[in-house]
Amino acid sequence: MLLDIRNLNVSYGGIKALRDVSISFEGKSIVSIIGANGAGKTTLLNAVMNIQPVVSGEVYFNGEKITGLPAHQLAAKGISLVPEGRMLFTHLTVLDNLVLGAYAFMKQLGKKDIEKRLGHVYELFPILKERTTQLAGTLSGGQQQMLAIGRALMSEPQLLMLDEPSMGLAPLLVKDILNVIKRLNEEGVSIFLIEQNARAALKLSHHAFVLESGVLVKSGSGAELLSDERVKKAYLGG
Repeated sequence: MLLDIRNLNVSYGGIKALRDVSISFEGKSIVSIIGANGAGKTTLLNAVMNIQPVVSGEVYFNGEKITGLPAHQLAAKGISLVPEGRMLFTHLTVLDNLVLGAYAFMKQLGKKDIEKRLGHVYELFPILKERTTQLAGTLSGGQQQMLAIGRALMSEPQLLMLDEPSMGLAPLLVKDILNVIKRLNEEGVSIFLIEQNARAALKLSHHAFVLESGVLVKSGSGAELLSDERVKKAYLGG
């Protein structure tokens, strides 16, 4: 298994945000989590990345226990997170933000390695190449999302976790972002996706899980959940 989450429990004070959540999947797949606001979706990704400490349970990556490891070590092992809200270094340039995405590898990488990784990002998002010297905080919302994804890709992750990548974007930009996600997966990157557009996420996904109030209540292929009456009624507008 690429990612194996076992009986994960997370609490905020006395409130249980995740209850015995277990999810596992093989590499080179797109896996999505759908659920209402407050269901625990973001908490799950943050717990994997150890941004949010777990109460109990374990997380394994490529068979290695990673529970509790700091985020920079997880990045070095091949996991990247594009957080909700992007969390860019808004006072730095586009180029600075991208280069910082490879920070965990700086001792190993030479100038040519960095340029190669930048080239891949610029191929996916040509507008970023045009804006290399522009401050990240002055980009449009769509460009900031591209930059957040590009920064995460600078570590060449095996697993890319995306938290609401289309939030606040115009429909055409949403389509572009989803096409990039599909392309990355075709290139061999595994995707763990939270997406407000549940229908689009399920269409992309090899497998999906439904999270309600911190509990996993359903799983199946993307196609299976797209045709599930309960899922359609609750998350797909009937």
